Amino acid sequence: MQLQEVALVARAAAGLAPRLAFAANDYSDNILVFVFQRGGIDGLSFLAPMDGHADRGHYNSLRVNGTRIPSASLQSVGNGWGLHPAAAPLLDLWSDNSLAIVQAVGLPWANRSHFEAERYVELGTPGNRFTSTGWLTRHLQTATNLPETMLLPAVVTESTIRYSLLGNPSAVTLRYPTNFDLDSNYFEEQQEATLAGIYGLGGDQLDVAGSQALTAQAIVEAIDWNGYVPSNGASYPVRLDDANRVTSFGEEMRIIAQLIKENVQLKCAVTDIGGWDTHNEQGNLPVTGWFYDNVRDLSESLLAFFTDLDVPSPNGKTWAERTTLMVYSEFGRRAFDNADAGTDHGWGNNLVVAGGGVNGGQLYGAWPGLAEEALFQGADIWATTDYRTIFTECLLKRFHNDQIHQIFPGFTAEQYNPLGVFSGSLVAPDFADPEIIFRSGME
Repeated sequence: MQLQEVALVARAAAGLAPRLAFAANDYSDNILVFVFQRGGIDGLSFLAPMDGHADRGHYNSLRVNGTRIPSASLQSVGNGWGLHPAAAPLLDLWSDNSLAIVQAVGLPWANRSHFEAERYVELGTPGNRFTSTGWLTRHLQTATNLPETMLLPAVVTESTIRYSLLGNPSAVTLRYPTNFDLDSNYFEEQQEATLAGIYGLGGDQLDVAGSQALTAQAIVEAIDWNGYVPSNGASYPVRLDDANRVTSFGEEMRIIAQLIKENVQLKCAVTDIGGWDTHNEQGNLPVTGWFYDNVRDLSESLLAFFTDLDVPSPNGKTWAERTTLMVYSEFGRRAFDNADAGTDHGWGNNLVVAGGGVNGGQLYGAWPGLAEEALFQGADIWATTDYRTIFTECLLKRFHNDQIHQIFPGFTAEQYNPLGVFSGSLVAPDFADPEIIFRSGME
């Protein structure tokens, strides 16, 4: 039985057979991947001014405790800026015009709490951390160009649902695909049939979630995970302590790539790469390693991911052309390093975008500078671009979802200043709905 047939049987058993015949277009076919860098990456180490840049002198004065990267080690991306040496694999995407970096991005005001800043970003409602749904959930709920039901629309390659997909009963956690099964060795088929009957009785969120879990199980079981060979010789990074094992993040990106190429109607995928809370012994260079190794893992994984997806898809485009990826962290670090050779919580940071529809090979955003008078409270890089601006432009141009007032309640037309990061025909954003703004607690 083929993958689509397996999934149809599971859906039909639960009374939720998907309507697969729908008019696809360039926008409903596109896929969004959201990578969260948990811990607050030091953006000034990921992308630093080189010799000749007006801020290199300030950078040298601010970075005196072991986090400074020699200009000669930086990988130039033009305009006096250079990527961290471990980010060299990203130059392939940069030179292909499929990767761009937005500088000085952040929440609309500084918040140095991991707990609050992460929730504000993922919920899409800065100032209200009690919103009941995530921004990606609201995107999927309000998009009018998607089929009524989908096989596997949203996946988190972690053990728990992330806040960006909070309140989405169809979202599936898939950290270990080969273990994605009922926790039983007895009468499994009978158990599945019984559960399908139970979840097919109603239409509330529990029924939808149960039905989706059974559908996902059927899909995941039909995929050959162990025999997967990445396309085009793509090489996901291996662990430094075990060259026979792919890194955790590399493995998660490989899972997403395989799901995309299996054509399971995936629309959103969410994953994490942690370890960025570098208060001490940050290790920007390979001698000490911590930050260096993380950047290597991120960069090699992203290059492998898009290399893997650079094969034709059913709609005539490559999977890479259909997939847009955003990499973001809850906040940046302070402009100066601390006495423990690390960096502390700050504000403005980089946002990396890659893949289909990205006007790449460019830096975006208004860089505020590193002079003391240019820093927020004399310590942090100012956030001159609200992160919702980039997310909104992505949704408008790549997915043709104009319901911004529902996806980012409280975000206004006056706050939205698109930078031209994404290509694609633009739909006019709908910001106006005071009732939703009021309900969100975001007056």
